[in-house]
Amino acid sequence: METTCCKSYDTDDVDAQFIYDNYFCAATDNDLRYELVDFPIKVIWKCVKLGFIKGDRLIDLSVGSSLYQLVPCYKGFKDITILEVNNGCIDDMEKWVKGEANSYDWAHAIDFLAELEGCSDVSSWKDMENDLRSRVTCISKCDFSLKNPTEPNVLEQVDCIINLYVLGTCCKTIDDYSLKLNNMSTLLKLGGSLILVGGFHASYYTVNDEKFNILDFEKEDLLRILEDGGYRVEHIEVTEKKSSADFITYDSVFVVCAVKVREC
Repeated sequence: METTCCKSYDTDDVDAQFIYDNYFCAATDNDLRYELVDFPIKVIWKCVKLGFIKGDRLIDLSVGSSLYQLVPCYKGFKDITILEVNNGCIDDMEKWVKGEANSYDWAHAIDFLAELEGCSDVSSWKDMENDLRSRVTCISKCDFSLKNPTEPNVLEQVDCIINLYVLGTCCKTIDDYSLKLNNMSTLLKLGGSLILVGGFHASYYTVNDEKFNILDFEKEDLLRILEDGGYRVEHIEVTEKKSSADFITYDSVFVVCAVKVREC
């Protein structure tokens, strides 16, 4: 279960606009959009309803300058820190926070949330975008290979971390995944919640005809890594791949919510 022949999200340039256009936008193939966008929104929304996601401070680490994963939960947090491992994506996010560039349209995420809520009076994306922007207090580069991923900056521990597809795209071995999860965990309070979104039995995704690595591992590996890392799994859901897209490989997408019960 090791991938060796692809570029890596944390070390190579990546086109965030391409990722949005081909993986996450409203025009994406219905099955692929459900698996990559709607399914994580649904599970995160459910975890909010179950009381697993709460607190004042949140860190988000997500692939390709994505924001849709915050739609079901951001209103519960007063202080949001956005961490990025890719230089191009951090530039895009800084421009978004400053309102300097046209941002990606996540109206389809809002529409899906409205379906989950069973109502039609959910705020528009523009209204939610401005509200979300007002809660972002910090954007920082990070490196999971470091004991302090935000070195030289030292961040106060937070109540919740959301990691959307990033961890698996920055690791080529199980041991590397475990190490980087443990380093990321230093940013989370005891009793805080970790939301991990990724793929099982994955291999690569394609950006501008170039392959980027995704770690190939399975559910048993993930559960063991979380337990060894000091977490108690509260909720996990998996959806099998139905999409015929051949520019990304995985057997299934998972969303897991785990509570940090001890320091590792």
